Amino acid sequence: MKSFRLIIILLAILCVVFLVFGMISFSGLQSEKKTRVATENSLKDLTASREDLMKQLDEDKKLKADLEMQLADLKGKFTSLQDKAEKLAAQIADERKAKEEALAKLSGKDKEIEEVKTNWENERTSHSALQEQFDKLQKENAAVQDQLKNLQATNQNLSKQIDDLQAKKEVELDKIVVKPGVEAEGKVLVVNKEFNFIVVAAGNNKGITPGVTFGVYRSGKLVAKAQVEKVYETMSAANILPDSGDIREGDIAKAM
Repeated sequence: MKSFRLIIILLAILCVVFLVFGMISFSGLQSEKKTRVATENSLKDLTASREDLMKQLDEDKKLKADLEMQLADLKGKFTSLQDKAEKLAAQIADERKAKEEALAKLSGKDKEIEEVKTNWENERTSHSALQEQFDKLQKENAAVQDQLKNLQATNQNLSKQIDDLQAKKEVELDKIVVKPGVEAEGKVLVVNKEFNFIVVAAGNNKGITPGVTFGVYRSGKLVAKAQVEKVYETMSAANILPDSGDIREGDIAKAM
């Protein structure tokens, strides 16, 4: 009986041991399963993190490449700017040197400036005198122009009278014989090529009468002929005859 009880006790102990061992094994399996699930989840998280890190690494590589390109471009621009700065510095130095030389020259120009001022004052005074002479000449020219207008009007009237006389055949101008005075000569004062006449400084005071023919001389040589149409006290107007040469103011007209 004691052996049977002992066996039963041993069996009971074994059952308890197996039960405890089973419980421990089951608990270990559950724990291992949880650990494995947690490990798998951690692995998934690590894999996702690794992929994110790889993407970030690729982006960082691209960014690094872009930054390197920008850096190279900036280096090139910096080198170009540095060259330009050196050239500009050299140019500024040259301009400064030229400015200093110009200032040195200008410092010695005071006397010349004073001389220029003096000359300018003299020129201004001379200009004033010339302006007065010019105004006087303008007045004289206006008087001569008025005289020319009168002579032109007279010439037109004389031409009309001559045409009328020729039409009526009352007078033959080519048969008029005039005996001028002894000193019947004078300078040519005016040459009017438009109306083909001249004004001579010889008139009634030297015995000039209408119809007299003037020979126009230059340097003692006959260059033209003109026939008197209108006579005044100290001058006369004469038509330039055909086949005459060039007449200039200052030529000598002599009665022929």
